Order: sequence, then C-alpha cells, then structure tokens
Amino acid sequence: MTAFCTYCSAGKDRSQGELPAVQRYRSQRINSVYAAALGLGLEFLILSGEYGMLKPSDPIPYYAHLLIATEVPEHAKKVAAQLKALGVKDIVFFTKPLEEDENLKPYHDCIKIASQKVGAELKFVELRSHV
Repeated sequence: MTAFCTYCSAGKDRSQGELPAVQRYRSQRINSVYAAALGLGLEFLILSGEYGMLKPSDPIPYYAHLLIATEVPEHAKKVAAQLKALGVKDIVFFTKPLEEDENLKPYHDCIKIASQKVGAELKFVELRSHV
C-alpha cells in the first residue's frame, strides 16, 4: 500500500477529550496532504512525535510533545511496527525543508529509519513556506 504522510503540528485543538487526529491538528499542511491523499484514493498517515503513525480518524487527546533526537531510535521501532501492521510499502512524506525548521530533523530521521526497517520505499516531497 502507498501512503501519503506528513508530521504532526504544534498547533492543536485544545478541546477536552479525544478528537480524530486530523481534527486535533490545526495545520493547513496536514489538511492539504490529507485532501490530496483522499483525491487519489491513497492512505493518509500523520507521524506524531508522541503516538507514532496515526490514521486521520485515530482519536487522540491534546498533548504537547516535540520529538527530539535522543528519542528517535526507540520511536522509529514503534513507527516501523505500525507501518508493518498497516502494510505500508511506499511512503510519500510531505515536509517543509529542514532549512526552514531544524526541529523537523528528528521526524525525518525517524521516518527514514522506520522505512528501512520494514523495507518500505520512502520519497520526500518538500513543501515551501508559500505552499
């Protein structure tokens, strides 16, 4: 299976309880990649620094956690197991360039390691800030 994927966002709906992931995150990038995946009939996943791979409908509470470099090896194991369980073979990862946000490096490293662990092909698509 091919999946469009992007990382989570700091902007979140602060409502109490759980919300579907695609509603919890307040991000034009997430909404745009989700719409593109739907339009092409592809799976859509969000790489969360807290939960790993999330489907848009997965319910999650509000949280504030930025993935950091020291967490990547363990988080990549979790993400690899999730990718394997979902049957993901090809990942198109939509991201801002690292030059625009250095906090993205752990997310890039995590998806690279997880993809390698499950033998999934990974392609990065850079979204410039004007997008």
